Amino acid sequence: MKEEVLNRYFSGKATSAEVDEVLNWIDENEENAKIFASKKTSWVFDNLPETKASDRVYDEFKRRKRPGTNRELFIRVAAIMLIPISILSVIQYIVYFRDEKKEPIEKIEIPAQYESMATYTIHSGVKGMVVLPDSSTVWLNSCSNLKCPSKFDSTGRVVELTGEGYFKVRHNPEWPLYIKTSKGIVVKVTGTEFNLSTYEDDNELKLTLVSGAVTLVRESDNRVFNVKQHEEIIIPDDDRLSDRKISANLPLNTSWKEGTLVFENTPMGEVIKKIERWYGVSVTIDSPAISEFNITANFKSESVSQVFELLQITSNIGYKIKDNQVKLFLK
Repeated sequence: MKEEVLNRYFSGKATSAEVDEVLNWIDENEENAKIFASKKTSWVFDNLPETKASDRVYDEFKRRKRPGTNRELFIRVAAIMLIPISILSVIQYIVYFRDEKKEPIEKIEIPAQYESMATYTIHSGVKGMVVLPDSSTVWLNSCSNLKCPSKFDSTGRVVELTGEGYFKVRHNPEWPLYIKTSKGIVVKVTGTEFNLSTYEDDNELKLTLVSGAVTLVRESDNRVFNVKQHEEIIIPDDDRLSDRKISANLPLNTSWKEGTLVFENTPMGEVIKKIERWYGVSVTIDSPAISEFNITANFKSESVSQVFELLQITSNIGYKIKDNQVKLFLK
């Protein structure tokens, strides 16, 4: 950045084009921002007024000074005081203009779907796959519902999901797919693979992105969440709680579509929900202490009794099964 342009900027004499040039230069990287702060501080010191207010302050300083002090000391003291003030002002200035330059969040409009919707229901204990009208595919986990029209509207592809689905979406940037959920969150994609869990009896929505990028929108306040490849986002139902992004554990969250139930230090409450959906059983516990257990295990083709037999071997949790009712107790 040219020195003369910065000096005109500091003195308030820069043209609007030069102001934009300086702000863009500052916004390029942190090093430019540091250079700007340093030059701004130097310019302030070089342009300290020699008379009037500064002289009155100096005269008062001189009147009260101890032996051995002089004007040079005063300037050094003034400089020390001005450094943090100047830097703080620069930082605030940069932040302000950075915020001003940010594009406002565009309101994402969900297109209306005029075609009648068919509902695909997957009951507990089974899995299913649906081919969408655009040839995209959705694997549905147990206890899931997918609503989809026989033909997508030209303005957008719209489906509705309750439960859990693994989506492999046909790529088309000009024709986004919108997935409405029971959590009031809409997922917008143009072509990617991801797992979406949005069961009504869970207190959060979870999306695990396998490839590409997706955008999520909360309909109540139009808040936008962007997710990158191999990221997992968890959005609580209670919008007063913070959403979380973590590195995706793909086997943990997507192996269900291959017929494998995976637990990795998973809280017992979540384990019970998944077992109930997976096997179509109802599980009760007779001791709150059981809820404190975390489980690590993989199940592929085991029966429900084999699953609980393994839990009994690896912990002090006993079980009783009658019909489709399972009771857990501490041994």
